[in-house]
Amino acid sequence: MAGNSIRYSEGTDSIINTAAAISELGDEFFNEYTQLYNLVEGELSNVWKGEDSDAFKNKVNEEKRYFETMRDIINEYATFLRNTANAHEARMEDSRSQVDSNCAFD
Repeated sequence: MAGNSIRYSEGTDSIINTAAAISELGDEFFNEYTQLYNLVEGELSNVWKGEDSDAFKNKVNEEKRYFETMRDIINEYATFLRNTANAHEARMEDSRSQVDSNCAFD
């Protein structure tokens, strides 16, 4: 998405599509770090024991809140884009309605 721009003059479809793509990336991110935690808590903990294992597990668990915060930020950004697009559409519809009601050429 780097280098891309969103132009309201082209409508809000591109904004809604971008929001959907960002939501998808957020879901993929969640799935990836969930798999990491499942691996650490499950399979890895069954085959790796000791102080090093405990230290690694603790470090991964300390980082979990950062992953969760990042996912929340990604979702908030996608929601912001959707809300912005919807607000823009509502303003445009309101403007069209005002023009239609105030500018009659009969």
